[in-house]
Amino acid sequence: MDKKNKVIKCNTSIVDNNIIESPLFISSIKEIITIGQLEKMDISSSVKRVLKVLKEDFKKSPLPMDYENFPVVYKRWNDSKGMIRELLITSSIPDMTTMDVWNGLIGLYIQKLTPIYFNNENSSYDINEDEMEYTLYELAKFMNKSTGGKSLDKLMSEIIRLNNANYYSFANGVIFDKKNDKYLKSKTKGLSLIVDCEFNSEKRVKDQKVNTKCKVQFNRLIVDNIRYEYIKYINPKEYFALPSRGFTRRLYIYIKGNSYLSNGHRSTYIKRSFQVLRNKLPIHEHQPSKIKERLKKPLENLKKFNIISDYFFGDEVFINGITEKCVYFILEGSREDLIKKLEKSSLLIKSDNEDLEFKMEIPKDLNSFLVEKGFSEVMAKEILYKYDKWTIIKYILWLKEKEFENNQSVKNFPGMLRFALQGDTVNLENTHKHIVAFVDEKRISEKNIKLNKEEFLKKSYEDYIQKETEKFKKEDEIAYKVLQDTILENLNVSYENKLREFALFEKNITKLEKENWEEQKKKWHEFNELREKSRLFKEQFEKSLIIIRNLKFYEDFKRDI
Repeated sequence: MDKKNKVIKCNTSIVDNNIIESPLFISSIKEIITIGQLEKMDISSSVKRVLKVLKEDFKKSPLPMDYENFPVVYKRWNDSKGMIRELLITSSIPDMTTMDVWNGLIGLYIQKLTPIYFNNENSSYDINEDEMEYTLYELAKFMNKSTGGKSLDKLMSEIIRLNNANYYSFANGVIFDKKNDKYLKSKTKGLSLIVDCEFNSEKRVKDQKVNTKCKVQFNRLIVDNIRYEYIKYINPKEYFALPSRGFTRRLYIYIKGNSYLSNGHRSTYIKRSFQVLRNKLPIHEHQPSKIKERLKKPLENLKKFNIISDYFFGDEVFINGITEKCVYFILEGSREDLIKKLEKSSLLIKSDNEDLEFKMEIPKDLNSFLVEKGFSEVMAKEILYKYDKWTIIKYILWLKEKEFENNQSVKNFPGMLRFALQGDTVNLENTHKHIVAFVDEKRISEKNIKLNKEEFLKKSYEDYIQKETEKFKKEDEIAYKVLQDTILENLNVSYENKLREFALFEKNITKLEKENWEEQKKKWHEFNELREKSRLFKEQFEKSLIIIRNLKFYEDFKRDI
């Protein structure tokens, strides 16, 4: 870009800030879950509404479709200001390869339109066209890729993926609309980066240029974001020269998008916490060691290609006596020089807002924390017994934020905490929504971790029983058949007696017993219809198998893992 006259020239390309700052492309298949798994999570009513519509659409399909196993990506996080961001991706899952093709299409689009002049009267760039005609050959050349048939077919597949992928933006929003100056809030309709694509020919001629024109239509929001400068600039040759595997290119975009301060000066370094990078790139791993492991190769690549001069991890270096879980991307100078300057605390920096604000951290041991803050051992235990854990945490963070703002300790921490817990005077829902949102997020996350662990254990146990069942059948098929027949016969004999039991005692059961009672009735009726395929038969068979083969019961299995 020509900064003086505000002209976008042909040797540059742009990236929408939404692509830079939001996890719109996955970096690991571990990020993919199924709709069935998502439905079991603690999700908002907005997400449930979209899932309901998707489910209805599946039912309308002329061919049977496995709705519950349909892949999606769901992300929910708090930004540096404590605002909840929520994203759902459906229909097709775009990854880092898809991102490369997207950047190739946008780069080619800019190249075909340049020079693009800024209109001072409208305060926007003169861009109206949201469609682009191109050939797969010229797209491949622009992206520094092979122009062979397989390569062009791959490009076509990724363009279709971009067209099919639907993004839903919930809570405080993920995708920003610069023209209307607001975040998108999805109801039942998603957003696609590409709204239409055409491939007029799929023929390939060896060693010959493919001239057949293709067409792509970008979402109007993307075009308007370019017009109203919700963008950052990159060098397409530099970008496509970088290794395509991993997320070196994704990190390149993030660094380029954050290389300048608000006053227009170039930063000498960028500091980002592991959590911020995990949410934005994204990185699936949670542990700092794993995050660093994922970052190291891309960082070395960026250093090799002179995008950064150096880098270091904040938890490996003491600066002013402390370490931090973060990364320093050094754009100018050496690591040693930067550390010296940081220790003098006089460097002009570009850092996350969260680095300038109060950092919310939940004490690992609440009892020890309360004692350190002046509670007696007895009083600390009483507080933890009497009040909800998460309510206590909210008020602890509120008081810690007060200490941060005033740069001094709260004089009577125990008294202030008891005052907040006992009365309705301190209403954090109104005054400190960011704290409430942060704690709610942690509560949900902890709950989901427990649920996911239990689901994993149950699935592992099912696999264990299934494996032992098959082993039993293979080793002693006669005994296996005898056990099946015996259980069927016993259940057949018990069936009529059970039905009489249900009819006789049904009027005498309590409300608390009713749910379990109805479930038992359902199982017996199901047995009468499905026989050996029924839940009742399978439960009885499993119990007998465990005893006969001396297998582990579920509780024993859990303890041994």
